[in-house]
Amino acid sequence: MQGVKLNMRLLLLGICLTVLTACAEPTKIIPCPPILIPLDTERVTRFAPGSGRDITDVVMRGEIRFLSGECTVKDEEVEMTFPIAVRGVRGPAQKSGIEPISLFLAVSTPDRQILNRREMDMTLNFDGNRTTTVSADTVTVVIPKKEEQSAKSFILFIGLVLSEEELQYNREESRR
Repeated sequence: MQGVKLNMRLLLLGICLTVLTACAEPTKIIPCPPILIPLDTERVTRFAPGSGRDITDVVMRGEIRFLSGECTVKDEEVEMTFPIAVRGVRGPAQKSGIEPISLFLAVSTPDRQILNRREMDMTLNFDGNRTTTVSADTVTVVIPKKEEQSAKSFILFIGLVLSEEELQYNREESRR
């Protein structure tokens, strides 16, 4: 008799859970702004001062690495939080063991009108005899918006801040 009562309770519990689950809202997919890295700003090769541009003149090579993060969309703002990292490889001309590097984060409209731009400084530390290192941080970007605007009304651009010479070098390397 107890077995029948237990089975009835389990059946009743199962029915209740099924009914409650059916009332739950389906999972919503939040449309987040795309994150783009402009061509030739994802990497840098930094040379020692002077005119030399062979392998012995390389101070450091770096590249952006990031993973997908979270996005929260509210009526008045879009908040994006994600980890970002810069991986560095020490070159033969690197003497100090410390190499500053900067990233830019720019929010634009789909037609590429820049709404906001900021820079973020990071440091690559090549402690001891290390030849590679990673500098990582978590970034939060808050984009103000109007209630009727979709989060897809914005694009987030991320790239390394490069000198004209560094950008030109990247462009030449891309053509090879």
